[in-house]
Amino acid sequence: MSNIITNNQLIEPIERELISEILNNPTIVEDVILKLEPKDFLNKHLAIVFNVIVKLHTEAKTINEHTILNYVSTHKELHFDDYELEINALANKFASSTDYTDHIDLIKNASIKRQLNDFANEIINTDMDITKFNELLFDFQNRMAVITSAKRSNKIASISTIAENYSKDLQRIMSHDEEVTGTPSGFSQIDIKTNGFQPGDLIILAARPGVGKTALALNFLVNAAKDSKERSEKTPNNEIVLMFSLEMSAKELCNRMVSSWSMVDLSPYKRAKLTGIDYQSVNNAIDMISELPIFIDDDSSLTIMDVQSKIKQIAMDHKIKLVIIDYLGLLKGPTLYSGNYNRQAEVAMFSRTLKQIARLNNIPILVLAQLNRNMEQRSKKADGVRPMLSDLRDSGAIEQDADIVSFLSKYVPDEIEEGEDFYRESPTIQIEYNIAKNRKGPTGLVNFDFIKSIGRFEEKRFVPLKGVNENKNYN
Repeated sequence: MSNIITNNQLIEPIERELISEILNNPTIVEDVILKLEPKDFLNKHLAIVFNVIVKLHTEAKTINEHTILNYVSTHKELHFDDYELEINALANKFASSTDYTDHIDLIKNASIKRQLNDFANEIINTDMDITKFNELLFDFQNRMAVITSAKRSNKIASISTIAENYSKDLQRIMSHDEEVTGTPSGFSQIDIKTNGFQPGDLIILAARPGVGKTALALNFLVNAAKDSKERSEKTPNNEIVLMFSLEMSAKELCNRMVSSWSMVDLSPYKRAKLTGIDYQSVNNAIDMISELPIFIDDDSSLTIMDVQSKIKQIAMDHKIKLVIIDYLGLLKGPTLYSGNYNRQAEVAMFSRTLKQIARLNNIPILVLAQLNRNMEQRSKKADGVRPMLSDLRDSGAIEQDADIVSFLSKYVPDEIEEGEDFYRESPTIQIEYNIAKNRKGPTGLVNFDFIKSIGRFEEKRFVPLKGVNENKNYN
């Protein structure tokens, strides 16, 4: 292909040649329409002609000089000087020796360049209000993404092509030794239901405070990183896992991970009393974790724009296998300084944006969220009530946008007295991981033992007594 055209005088002949090619060979119109829009044409007259071609194609009408002339002549708003002569000239123009797909690319490249120039001038001439700078920056980032991703791919495909590609994917999956196709959570019962955290998915993990959602997220983080490291030792893969922590510092998270994997309580009052054996276990855990491909951002003032730009930046150099955000309620958005602030609308924007980030970067994003107090109103023994989708805090859009919604809650027998602390004397808490929504697979419960002092989750297969928490308050 020739060099990218930067001179407006050179791009117009190419636009004319493409329109002429369509008029002389209407079978190519499908390809052209899928990749170009009328606004991509520099010449306004040719943009009008192409717009008519699109309309005729949409209405399944014949495309030639006569149908185009008839359409333009009956719509006065489309008239331009000597339109009859120009359309006739386009139809009679000699066929080009250049492939029409090259013409499409050149026209699209020139269109993108013009949009970038216009956008750059707009930024230069924008009066930046520092109280609304985050909002402006977020808008600029999104508009830039729209411009730079403007090249259209052929999204429309016949079922035979779709089925052929699906068959190839199925054969590829079946040929793998691994049973999990996504990023493994490290817990077999979760992976059986989800087949791992799938690229492009938005996963919500919600619970009331103190149930262990950050601890479980760290278990997921380390398990995914260990899997990437083990596979990298066989075949280098440049994979990483990434965590945005708005509530805890990176040092605190490291302390939790070391405690979980050394099985040693590292709470402040216990650290100074470590035995020799415990100290060795801790050092071994530090060595193991330090070699894992884990990245942590503990900026407590993180905005949704920061998440978007940082993921995009990291993805340029690494293959991101999992992103964890702790937690949704602390994210800030561009409406922070808005006079008509609405938290539910802001959270809805967060969930839509995070889903878009997951899809565009083809990565799973796990977001921690809090539940509202509705579940506590259903019973005095709040810990023994299973959360429902309606308990998600701030916005129903979270439920709509998420591919998977899961809840953590304590397992409490029905027969205990109300107000009694069932776990007062127990170092291990029985936790239910409830997959309440799964767009691509089954829902259901996974049972855990949660050793709270070290933040470690272990799968178990206990069977509740008859009538105990069985389908209770479950949506």
